[in-house]
Amino acid sequence: MCSLRTTASYGPWTLDAANEDTKMIYIWDFRNAIWTIIATNSAACTIKFYSSNSETRPDLDSAASATNIYSVIQNVKLEDWTPIDWNTWVVYAWASDWITTYEVNINGANWIWAIMSARTAWDVTIIVTLYDNQ
Repeated sequence: MCSLRTTASYGPWTLDAANEDTKMIYIWDFRNAIWTIIATNSAACTIKFYSSNSETRPDLDSAASATNIYSVIQNVKLEDWTPIDWNTWVVYAWASDWITTYEVNINGANWIWAIMSARTAWDVTIIVTLYDNQ
């Protein structure tokens, strides 16, 4: 049997003091996203995942509104299936190489991205893989 599953992978993005967010990705044809977060050496930061169902790219320099639609989205940590509430930052602190993955249901969304803040150390990389579940 032949699989019809379509996937797309974006990144890697290295997040640091000068670049604290991933690129905003137009994802209208996909249903799920797997975010892979990789740390080399030591790192500490917080990360939040966002989406928008707006047809046009939202302006992140302006507050979310009826005409500038975007919000934080809930995700699930795949290592132990822990749900991360939509309004909770994912907080990381590790002393050596480390990797973790999160799944996000993106049904109906048009755009996704991640933003890092509270960074106190270096070497954080993010990759996102999209799936259409066909």
